[in-house]
This record gives sequence, C-alpha cells and structure tokens, in this order.
Amino acid sequence: MRILHLIHSEGVYGAELILLYLAREQQQRGHQVTVGSMRDPGTPQTPFEQLAATYGVSIVPLRIAPRPTPRVRGALLSCARDLQAQVLHSHGYKANILLGLVPGAARPPAVTTLHGWTSSRGFSRLRLYELLDRRAIGRLEAAVVVARSMLRLPALQALPPARRHLIENGIPPRATRLADLVVQGVPAPPAALLQFMQRAPTLLAIGRLSAEKNFSQLIAAFAQARSQGGGAPQLLIIGEGPERAALARQIETLGLAPSVQLGGYLAGADRLLGEARGFVMSSLTEGMPLVLMEALQWRVPILATSVGAIPELLRGGAGQLVPPADLGALTAGLVGLLQASAPPGAAPADGHYSSARMAQEYLDLYETIT
Repeated sequence: MRILHLIHSEGVYGAELILLYLAREQQQRGHQVTVGSMRDPGTPQTPFEQLAATYGVSIVPLRIAPRPTPRVRGALLSCARDLQAQVLHSHGYKANILLGLVPGAARPPAVTTLHGWTSSRGFSRLRLYELLDRRAIGRLEAAVVVARSMLRLPALQALPPARRHLIENGIPPRATRLADLVVQGVPAPPAALLQFMQRAPTLLAIGRLSAEKNFSQLIAAFAQARSQGGGAPQLLIIGEGPERAALARQIETLGLAPSVQLGGYLAGADRLLGEARGFVMSSLTEGMPLVLMEALQWRVPILATSVGAIPELLRGGAGQLVPPADLGALTAGLVGLLQASAPPGAAPADGHYSSARMAQEYLDLYETIT
C-alpha cells in the first residue's frame, strides 16, 4: 500500500515521534510510506525533517503555506498524485482542514489521527482553526483518537460510529529506541544537565512549554513541597515553547533559580529518566502522552494528573494520580514522590502499547476505507 502521511510540525514532540514510529513500522511491513512535511515557502530543513531522514523515513518537504486556498489544496493533491498515494493520513488540524475542503471524489481516502485536543476560549485565529478542524474531520473517511476518553468529544460523537476509531499509541522497546539514537547520531544529554541531576534528588518534567502543560502550577507546587519535605530537591523541565519567559520569571521570583532549571529542547530527552528521582506530568489536557510511556519503560516513579489516557496508562498502581489544576494535591504528590524509593511495576509499553501493534491496527483501518 502507498501511504502519504501529512503533518505541519513546529518541532519534535510526541505527535511527531509517534508518526515516525508508525511510518517506520509500516515500511518494515513492506508498504511504501512517505511523510509530507508542510511548512511555509522558504522554510529551511526542520528538526523533524532531519530526524525523519536519519530515522530512515521518506520525507517530502511540502513548502506550501498551510492555508485553505485553492492553490495550496492543488499542490497537496499534486503531491498525492505524484506519489500515487492510496491513503492520506493527516496528523494535526492544518492538514485536516486542507483535506476536509477537498471533495472525496478528488482525493484518495483520508484518515486523521487526533493526537490530543485542546480548546481555546474567545475569538482568535487558533479558535477559528479549531472550528474548521471540527468541521473538516466530518468529511474524512475515518477519524482516530489515541485515548478512549477522547471518544466522548462532541466532534467525535457527531460522527457515525463506523467512522470514529480508537487506536492507542505505541512505542518501540527501550533498547531499540536507544540504539536508534546512537545510529542517528543524536548527541548524549549535555554534561551540565547530567551534573545538575546528580547533584541532588531531581524530579523531571518533559513537554512543550505551553499553557496546557501547566508548568507554572508545577513550579509553585514544587516550591511548597520543597519547603515541607526538607532536603534540597531539584526540578528539571525539558522543552521549549511560548511560556518560557513567564516560567523563567516565576522561578526567579520564587527564589528557585539554584534548584529549578529550564533545560530547553533535547532530542532523546527520555534518557534523562534514568537519572531522575521521579517523573511529573502536570498537564491540564492530554491525549495519550508518549513521554509517559517512556517513563513507564524506564520504571521511574510517576506522578501525573488524571486527564486523557493517563489513568489508563497508570492503571494497576503504575503511578500516582492527582486531579488536574489542584495545587494542594500536586504539592502532596510531589512530597510523596520525593520520598518514594520503590519503582512501579513492569512497563505496559512492552506489551499492548507497542508500535508494532499500533501500526497493524492502522493498516487494518486503511483496508476498510480503500
């Protein structure tokens, strides 16, 4: 089967990595797989495109403004025709909108994966995109969510049952992923970060520095937990995003600069989990977070909010759950995490949450719509 994945990537985050795992698993099953990377004209090679190339995934840089104009839609369809694509698979609202505006008879069957869905308030360009996205997915042949809880979204409920599907994320075994990083030449974590983590018990958080990750509350809770629990624990947050400046000011205001670091974006950041006292996820919304599956594979103690598929991933006591946006509960959880000594049980990603299972379920879905 000839498959064209489409994504407009702003970096290398969970959705991008899941897409690469999926594409390579499909390639290994003998399918012809290409990832179309949509960016504005004139954009140089992106980190996602570079990683995909080194990962052995075929990339087509689509330098088209991701806007719903006839010219852009025409360029997208031209790419699909050139590749003789039999299935289009979009990841993200910009690709969804473009495909949703093309009549079904003018394109190959299309699937979208909703990796996570946030909602903005008020009137903004993002809010407009969200409204267009919800309308667009109704015009595609299938919509996939990565967490069972997402099936309750109103936009999914509006679809006929035969067109909404659950395919949970999966990742390769840890040993394979680490070997991949070596082959790709991804550098080891900076020595300064490792030295910071080895200086004192360190909690680790990984994610885009954006509002839905709720890192501002995590920092506030850490400040309280540090004063209550004694000792000199540390917090390291890995990621980049629009909240960086505000978070840096908060750290300075609370006098936490020596013990809290914003480590920036880091390829292969999950390698730091081996040095962490615990992993924390303070998100307000999530789908099925890749980094949480990685934390389970590393068997590090986990504290996470009960949103999205997190309760499903942490079932059976694999981690501690707290309500979202609850400063007191998050603070108490951090105190407990700093005192934890025993790791949780075996990683579920070694079984059900595997990239091999995920890839096969998508291939089975493609067969039903082609």
